Amino acid sequence: MAGDPTPLWERGKEMKTQVFPDQFTSWFGVPLATGGEAAALVFPRIEAGAVPAVEETGRVLGRADFMSGATEDRYPDVFALLGVDGGGTSAAREAVAQRLAKPPHHSVVLGHDVAANADFLAKATGLTV
Repeated sequence: MAGDPTPLWERGKEMKTQVFPDQFTSWFGVPLATGGEAAALVFPRIEAGAVPAVEETGRVLGRADFMSGATEDRYPDVFALLGVDGGGTSAAREAVAQRLAKPPHHSVVLGHDVAANADFLAKATGLTV
């Protein structure tokens, strides 16, 4: 939030920020969208010191790509009051997976150089920044 993209480390692990949709407007000044179209799916792997590159092995959506289960990250259902799977129905997840199978998929490795990553991703996806 201070404008410094330098990774923060604690006990040998890089700390990550968890940003929820309602925070995009206040933190980044980005209005929330009411819809969108997926032009491509990118499956990144981050490795310190890596030069951005396309991975040799491809990847497709799997069960772990959907937020589902008895609890979700932000508000655990500690009293078992919700009684619902946070990721929608199995049929809904399957429908989404079928739609997201159509756009191009890119498995990539990225480093910590934000500018190099952005340039690489723009070229790899065929999109302009």
